[in-house]
Amino acid sequence: MSSFPLPSSRTLRFKELVQCDLGLSEVVISAADATENRGQLPLWTNIDKDDPNRVIWVRQPNRENIVVKHGAQEHTISLRDERAIDKLLSLPRVLMDISGLQHHVWAPLLKSLYSRKIRTRVLYAEPESYKAHPSPASATLFDLSVGFDGLEPLPGFARLSGPSDDSKCLFVAMLGFEGNRPERLVMQVDPTPRIIPVVGVPGFQMEYPAFTIACNRLFLNEYRAHSEVRYARASCPFEAYQTLCSIQRDYPDHYLYLAPVGTKPHALGTILFAIAHPDNTEVMFDHPVRKAGRTTGVGVIHIYDFETFNAP
Repeated sequence: MSSFPLPSSRTLRFKELVQCDLGLSEVVISAADATENRGQLPLWTNIDKDDPNRVIWVRQPNRENIVVKHGAQEHTISLRDERAIDKLLSLPRVLMDISGLQHHVWAPLLKSLYSRKIRTRVLYAEPESYKAHPSPASATLFDLSVGFDGLEPLPGFARLSGPSDDSKCLFVAMLGFEGNRPERLVMQVDPTPRIIPVVGVPGFQMEYPAFTIACNRLFLNEYRAHSEVRYARASCPFEAYQTLCSIQRDYPDHYLYLAPVGTKPHALGTILFAIAHPDNTEVMFDHPVRKAGRTTGVGVIHIYDFETFNAP
């Protein structure tokens, strides 16, 4: 059983964040090139004006590198250079806003923070709404991506060897609104493993779980996975982590292919599970190219306190 704290004790929710909600020594990490309103909170700009050393701005020009501005210094860091990332994150306390950061950026940063047990809080801001897909014949209800760059390991999560026994494999998909994503990923695994979907229940909005099932109906039907569906609160990385622990208990000695293609909080819990269980997990990700204007506004802001990452 994970020793991560329960969501009720380590999750804070805000309608609007103010400076006194930050810890005294907490340094903020935020996207500098976010294309959505929620991806760069105005508070970070205000703090940066008063104390530039309290905000680390991250630009994401490509999948290999990030451009980091911290105070007066700006430099490029390879996302595969663990020493450089460790040096960047040599901080007493961190608040990482993943709302505008892409998975290939925040995942290796999180791995560095985890490995050195740095006290970390992670922020995720919901949008007020998603852009509806213009075509009524579309398999997805929302217009979220213009394409996908294809399957490639997240930096720091490449596996040199796969499972020792192909008959003991699971494909665990954290489902979202883009139902073609898990199907495209599982097709890369041969032979096809048992499919276990995870749906965000309760959802961010009451109707979102039904939307998720509808958008993934072809995937669920094709792989006859309806009876295998598990649930975890869409906004909670702790529940996502615990759900993966439960799956691991139900299928001991199995190798888990993890597809974090649902909510970002679910992806956060999935990446932490992969970090804590490196020997029998493999993260599969398809690197979506996000569509401009895909969301509007800023909804509820969630802050998850991982303290010093006391997971086994």
